[in-house]
Amino acid sequence: MTSYVVTSAPPNPNGDLHLGHLSGPFLGADILSRHLRQRGHDVRYVGYSDEHSCYVPRRAAEIGSTAYPTAKLFGDRMENTLSLGAMHHDWFTRPLTDTTHTEFVQRFFLELWNAGALKVEELPVFRCEPCDRYLYEAEVRGECQFCADPSDGVYCEACGLAQDPAGLANPKCTSCWQEPGLTTLRRIVFPLDDYRDRLQAYYAEAQAKAEWRPRLISYLDGLFERALPDTPISREADYGIPVPLEGWEGHILDTWFSGIFGYAAATARLSEAKGDKAEWERLWTNPDTKIVNFIGFDCSFSHAVLWPALLLAQGTLTLPSQVVINEFYRLEGDKFSTSRGHAIWGGEFLRRVNADALRFHLALTGPEREQNNFSMKEFADTVSTVLAGGIERWTDTVLDLLAQDFQSVVPEATLSVTFLDEDRAELPARIAAALGAETFSPQKAAAELAVIVDRAVDDLRQLSLVRAAGPREEYAARLVAHLELLAAVAVTSAPLMPGWSAHLAGQLGVAVDMTTQMPQWAALEGRLVPAGTQLPDAAPLFFHELS
Repeated sequence: MTSYVVTSAPPNPNGDLHLGHLSGPFLGADILSRHLRQRGHDVRYVGYSDEHSCYVPRRAAEIGSTAYPTAKLFGDRMENTLSLGAMHHDWFTRPLTDTTHTEFVQRFFLELWNAGALKVEELPVFRCEPCDRYLYEAEVRGECQFCADPSDGVYCEACGLAQDPAGLANPKCTSCWQEPGLTTLRRIVFPLDDYRDRLQAYYAEAQAKAEWRPRLISYLDGLFERALPDTPISREADYGIPVPLEGWEGHILDTWFSGIFGYAAATARLSEAKGDKAEWERLWTNPDTKIVNFIGFDCSFSHAVLWPALLLAQGTLTLPSQVVINEFYRLEGDKFSTSRGHAIWGGEFLRRVNADALRFHLALTGPEREQNNFSMKEFADTVSTVLAGGIERWTDTVLDLLAQDFQSVVPEATLSVTFLDEDRAELPARIAAALGAETFSPQKAAAELAVIVDRAVDDLRQLSLVRAAGPREEYAARLVAHLELLAAVAVTSAPLMPGWSAHLAGQLGVAVDMTTQMPQWAALEGRLVPAGTQLPDAAPLFFHELS
C-alpha cells in the first residue's frame, strides 16, 4: 500500500464551475483517487477555493457586491456542483473562514524568509492614476509579451509563461479600461534561477518514474533555454494574506506563492478531522508519499516550476511525483468563457443529466493531450450508443435471459474460450495501465470500455442464436461469459461511473467496499459471479431515460 495526496488546481470563486473546468483537474483527480482506493492504496484528495485571489474583488465589483460574500456565493456553488458530479474532495478548504490556510502560508513564508531564500527588489509595476491603485493579475489586461495572446498580468493562459511584472503589451486597467502608467514598488522575490540545476534533476528523476504529458515536458524544456525569472511573491494590496513582517504592512502574499502550502493546509485539516493532527506532516515529509497535482496547462508555471522550487528551498516537504495537465475543452468549437457567457454551467447541467453519463463522456472526450470539444450532439451520441444502447441494453438482455431460462440463478458452466473470456481476463490490466498515476489517461480507460461494450452488444445476436439452436451447455457457458465480463466492466469502470457501477455490482452480488461505495478490485482475481448465485430481479438502470 502506498500513501497518495491527490490535489486539483484551486478554482477562483468568481463563478460556478463549467464543463470545461469539470473535464480537467476535478474529474481527473477524482477518477485517480477512486482507482487508487480500489487498488488498496491510502489516498487523500484535497483542495481549496482560491478565495484570496484578486479575481474575487474584481467579480464582486461586477455584480455590485464585496469580496467576502462573493467568495462565499460562488464557493458554495462550486462545492455543490462538485457534489452533483460526485467529484467532491475529501477536504476542500474555504480560506476566508478557515484560519489554518493563512497560518500555513505565513508559517512557510517565514521559514523561507528566515532561511534567506527570499530577497527584496524594487520592481516595475503598473499603476492606474484614475483608480488610484497598483495593478496586478486580474486588475490589468493586455497582450502576452511572449505570444501576443490576450492575457492578464501574471500568467498567459495560451502559452503558460509568466509575464514580467510590467511586461504586458497594450495594458488596460480592468476597472476603468484606461492605460496605466509605470512606477516601481518594493516587493519580495523568490530567485527561481538559483534552483535551476536542482529542478532539472528533479524533473529527470520524476519523469523516469512517471509519464508526464508531452506539452508539459516541451514547456519545461523551453523554459530552461533561458534564465528562470525572479518571481515576485508579494504585492501591495488590501485583499489577501498579509506579509507577516514588520515594515511590510499593506502588503499581501501572492496566491501563486501560497498554493502549495494551501494543499498542505487542506491535508492538515483532513488529518485533524480524522483525529490525528500530526498525520499531515508525516505524509508530506515522507519521501515515499506520492503527491499528484492535477492542473490546467495554464497553471504549469506555478505547479511544475515555482512550487517545486519553493519546496526545494523549504527543504522538508515532499515534491510532486506527477503533475497531470490538461488542455482547453471547447464548447461547440469555441473556448468556454465565463465573461462572455459561453459556457455550460456544471450545476445547472448536472441537475438535468445523469452524473455518470456526463463523467463517462467527459472522460472519453477530455482534453488530455490536445484541445477537444464538447457538443450536445456528441454527448447524446455517447449516451445512445455506449450507455443506453450499449451498457444498458447489454445488461438488460443478459439479466432477462438469466431470469427467463435459469430463474436468475447463475448456471454451472465451463467458461468457453471466446473473445468474451479474453476481454474478461485482459480488462483489469488494461484499465489499471490507463488509470495508474504513472500513465494516467481516463480517455484510454473510457475508450477500452466503449470497445468492450460494443463487442459484447454485437455478440448478443450470437447469444440468441446459440440459445435457439443449443446445446444448452454451450448457451449457458456463453451467458455466463457475458455475466463475468459485465461484472468486470462494473468493477473496472467504477472510478469513471461510480453510481452505475455500485448499482450493477449490487445486482450481480459483487462485493462493494462500504468505505468507498465501490466494487472491490480484489474481486477480479477470481470468479465474479459464482455458479449457484441467486441474483435479484433486474432493477432499472440509469441511462434509458437519457436516450
